[in-house]
Amino acid sequence: MFKRNKPKRYSLLALMLTMLVVCFTACSDGDDNGGSDGYNPSKSVVITDFIPKKGGVGQKLVVYGNNFGNDTSLVKVKIGGKPATLINVNNEGLYCFVPQGAYKGNIEVTVGDEQQGNQQTVTAADNFEYERKMVVGTLCGYRNERDDQGWRDGSFETVAGFRNDGVLRYDPLNHNHLYVCYDGGIGIQLIDFEKKQVTTPISSGAFPTNRLRSLDFTLDGQYMLVAVDRDREGNRSPSVYIIKRNADGTFDMNSDRQLLAAYKQCNGASVHPVNGELYFNSYENGQVFRLDLNKYFETINNGGTWNPYVIENKDAIEQLFTIQDNNWEFQIDIHPSGKYAYIVVINKHYILRTDYNEKTHKFAAPYIVAGRMGNDSWVDGVGTDARLSRPFQGVFVKNPTYVAEGREDVYDFYFADNKSHSIRYLTPDGIVTTYAGRGSSTAAADNNVWGTDNGDLRQVARFRDPTGLAYDEGTNSFYILDTVGRKIRTISLEADESEQSDDAANENVEQTTK
Repeated sequence: MFKRNKPKRYSLLALMLTMLVVCFTACSDGDDNGGSDGYNPSKSVVITDFIPKKGGVGQKLVVYGNNFGNDTSLVKVKIGGKPATLINVNNEGLYCFVPQGAYKGNIEVTVGDEQQGNQQTVTAADNFEYERKMVVGTLCGYRNERDDQGWRDGSFETVAGFRNDGVLRYDPLNHNHLYVCYDGGIGIQLIDFEKKQVTTPISSGAFPTNRLRSLDFTLDGQYMLVAVDRDREGNRSPSVYIIKRNADGTFDMNSDRQLLAAYKQCNGASVHPVNGELYFNSYENGQVFRLDLNKYFETINNGGTWNPYVIENKDAIEQLFTIQDNNWEFQIDIHPSGKYAYIVVINKHYILRTDYNEKTHKFAAPYIVAGRMGNDSWVDGVGTDARLSRPFQGVFVKNPTYVAEGREDVYDFYFADNKSHSIRYLTPDGIVTTYAGRGSSTAAADNNVWGTDNGDLRQVARFRDPTGLAYDEGTNSFYILDTVGRKIRTISLEADESEQSDDAANENVEQTTK
């Protein structure tokens, strides 16, 4: 799925298409008539050929022929019955993008003015071979023109909200359940894929603040861990709560809830995937703490009283290190192997790596692997040459190519890059690449890199300040909290032709609520 090296023939084809696009553009810019004759209704419109012969949504397509004219307003293109985005036209060729869902592959060109009765429609002799690919979609949520849709639980067709920075986390014991918590929102929401609905099982009233910064689970999945950001009680302020799962497997306002750690201004807490240790932080001086969960459960199971205060419980909670300076907002994402973790420094726009010592059970002082301190921008590149713009939640995703090559580390790190309006990934070699977002082919006129367009990962799709990111390995799908778009977005393999009717119905619902 995530293999990125394309055969050389595709590189050559891309070069040819680029040259053709340049030619189209040059003709259009250099001549008011597009460098060609206008449409002649007395002559037949003819399609002679097209390149490439196959591809997916967002594919650049050049159609050759005659009598296309030079006025894009008089030309319409359909591929597989779906309207294609026309970029340019001259009398002997046109340039467009393949639309999503063009499964039938028939290429249809219409030229002329319907009101004047001089339209002609012609179909290519051969069909375009449409290939399914990874695309961006929308699961649920909407934003109206006034952005006053508010918060509303309900079915995927009616739910509203999804505002404020937030994170996503799958329930390890029920993969139909995806939880969302917000920094300044209504609490903890549950996205139920089986019931196709969103509920709020735990409201913000369960905590002393509505600034919920992260979610995680103990290794056995029986406890949820919620990091909260508060400092009103000084170094005795709540940092992490532990919530016991109900007997029926759910979490709600009646679930047993206890303060696990207290210091101040916690931005995130993560459980070590191998030995179950808890690592959490403090915004105050960029501290990273280790909490031995085994000692917590020993205390509770023996009928003792747990002391959550960092300044008092030195036996179970210890400070490991600080990240360079104070007042830096960051989250900790631990590699599935437990051998290292990435520290995503949100408001300073870079990512650190900290390596784990399996003998001491401690993470070491971190070092920068991507981005540069305080440099807010969007640049793909290697290490400190890359530029990030408020990176937020990340997730490790296994790369089949690395597995086939026998690499030691087979995971890429995908993350929501909030202010660059994109989903990006960091390879084990330190290379940052934009995976999805910042498309322009469907809305080139607005000159924005942000939006809520669905479709091809880079040509079409756009996001609006994404923050949360989760990955379902079973279906090879991403879920994104598109914060300013007020939606839960998806990245998944395009639905096959038999599923199009359902998708079309959902799209109609979305269009009525935008």
